[in-house]
Amino acid sequence: MKFRLLPTPPELFRQYERGELSREQLQSAMAVHARGLIEEMQEAHKNPIAAYIEQLRNRATAARLSGRHGGARVREVLVALGEIPNFPPAQILWNADHEDVPLHCFFRTKHDPVFRVLRLKIKPMEAKVAVEYGSTTENDIVKETILLKRNLLHRLEMVERKQSGLS
Repeated sequence: MKFRLLPTPPELFRQYERGELSREQLQSAMAVHARGLIEEMQEAHKNPIAAYIEQLRNRATAARLSGRHGGARVREVLVALGEIPNFPPAQILWNADHEDVPLHCFFRTKHDPVFRVLRLKIKPMEAKVAVEYGSTTENDIVKETILLKRNLLHRLEMVERKQSGLS
């Protein structure tokens, strides 16, 4: 299973507000996102043990990153990653700024499509993050290093993106 390269819900609403999408097109695109969530829930229901183990791994990842950098800073980096155009993991990161969604929900350590943070270095005005994402079943993992810097509004945004290649 791979990430679908669809516009995220916030981008769909921006397109709708700019008049680029009709109401029907917006609803249809949002239905695709909803079906994806339902498929994940059904898959977790079919194999609750595997889903539980994956959740434990993701919680450990979130706890490790939060312990080192603070949950708010990790969330800020995930939000910036979720706003990168044509970045497949944006499909799971688009609502990382919603504090009511637990931080572990944004990681996928073993469950396809995977999204892992390999390294994270946060400074006051920038963050550098090495990630890998893709499908382990199809042996299609992409590794990237992304440099985020603060803009004039003091929000992190991507300034450099280097692909490390496929493994």
